[in-house]
Amino acid sequence: MSIGQSSISKPRKIKPWPYLLVTPSLVALGLILGYPIFKLFSLSLERYGLSEIIAGKGVFVGLGNFIEILTDKEFWTILERTLFFTFGMVTISIIVGAWLAHLMLEMHPKIRNVLNLVLILVWAMPQLVSISVWRWLFSFDFSIVTALVNNLGFEMNNHNYFVNTISGFLIIGGCVAWGALPFITISIYAALTQVPKDLIEAAEIDGANSRQVFRNIIFPMLLPVYVILISLSTIWDFQVFSHIWIFLDSRPSAEYYTIAIYAFQKSFGLSEYGKGAAISIVMIIALIGVTGYYLRQMMKMGDE
Repeated sequence: MSIGQSSISKPRKIKPWPYLLVTPSLVALGLILGYPIFKLFSLSLERYGLSEIIAGKGVFVGLGNFIEILTDKEFWTILERTLFFTFGMVTISIIVGAWLAHLMLEMHPKIRNVLNLVLILVWAMPQLVSISVWRWLFSFDFSIVTALVNNLGFEMNNHNYFVNTISGFLIIGGCVAWGALPFITISIYAALTQVPKDLIEAAEIDGANSRQVFRNIIFPMLLPVYVILISLSTIWDFQVFSHIWIFLDSRPSAEYYTIAIYAFQKSFGLSEYGKGAAISIVMIIALIGVTGYYLRQMMKMGDE
């Protein structure tokens, strides 16, 4: 009894080496991310404009910037537009990426290698270059898309696709999704190659069709990968800035404002840096909420 009790009550020895090895990374993250976020939060509590810049000190207003933003109808309209735009881009990129990944399993190895090379080249292309190519495809003066439509018998000379916000956001969203496809497709394809073929063959022998195999075997096994890809895509697409800014010649109208554009215009367009910081804090909180939800889902799946 005494031996058993002593073995049970013996405290677990904590090894310090893992914590010491992680400490430099945590310190670096604290300096690179922690301090700027702290300064951003402190700026969001101040009225900081051109006069305050000249004076060298902001005026403390507490939560005044947040109250003014959250009671502004324009903010909620822009937030709704941003969420809808983000949801559309994430949905399209995940569906098309999963479709391409499943096609790659059935392709001839040589064709699959060519597709992999194309995806890697798309992924390696600088964002500014890819946006410029898409902008050239839909340019006002000369557009390849307009020329193709004209060849089909429809007259669309000098058509501005960005006058209508629906067509404009579809083009911008297509460019964003196109840039995200390589990472999503390759990640899902790599996960698909790890699915045991014995399970699929056993299910097919039992009479399961392709949809049943995907729903009952493949999708549950790939669900953690999908959760990671959706969470990362949500974070990236929610902060889209350069695509809208470049497509619209650095002069986007209010109908094209997303949260990132809105925060930039408040800060540098109207010199209301405190309000711009408050909008950025709201963005961070929203992204933490979305990321936290997906992380909880991943932890639940891990426990199961």
